[in-house]
Parts: sequence; C-alpha cells; structure tokens
Amino acid sequence: MPTRKEAEEFKEMLQQKMLEIENSDLPKNIKEELINIYLDKWKAAHEALLGLGIPLED
Repeated sequence: MPTRKEAEEFKEMLQQKMLEIENSDLPKNIKEELINIYLDKWKAAHEALLGLGIPLED
C-alpha cells in the first residue's frame, strides 16, 4: 500500500511530465494526446488512493 509521501511524489512526477510535454516542440495534437494519457493515469491513481484512504489534492 502506498504512503502519502509516495502518492505525493507520484503526483509531482505526473505534473512534471505534463509540463515537459506542454513545453516541448511536439505537434499540438500529440501534446494533447500525451497529456490526456497522463491525466487518465492521475485520475486512476487518485481514485485508487481515495479507496485506500489517502486523499490527494486535485
């Protein structure tokens, strides 16, 4: 079971990856697709952590 610290680190990693994508030279449609993938990962992780009683801020 993840700790709150591990969950926060995961959240920060996802945010960093999304910023890297946004600031990259990739075409806009690819950026949107990649960001949506990371948002889906965040939503799945967030819901799983809520089920474990580890709420994260949005």
